[in-house]
Amino acid sequence: MKSLDATVLKFVRDELRCKELEIDSSLSSGEFLTVREDVYELVDKYAEVFDVDCSAINWRRYFPILTLPFLPNVILPERLRSDRHEPEAFTVGMLIESAKAGRWIYD
Repeated sequence: MKSLDATVLKFVRDELRCKELEIDSSLSSGEFLTVREDVYELVDKYAEVFDVDCSAINWRRYFPILTLPFLPNVILPERLRSDRHEPEAFTVGMLIESAKAGRWIYD
């Protein structure tokens, strides 16, 4: 494993207190599903530590918002509409590759 890969992986493991995380582990779904706010906090620290511009992350892609899921979106104002899709994987590997590029490269 390359040094930056290992450094980012260790950083994520330490921040989330989860030593079982691997590069292909998703934080937005599956076994390592993480609370949205914890991922926001993680990414804020990650951006600072690794000097990565994360302003382009489309959070709703990875952490869909469900406000009133029992009502159809067409009758709701924009701010109350729910996302009606399964979350895409937000992986540790994405953080590693973005650290190499210095910016978020997936949205």
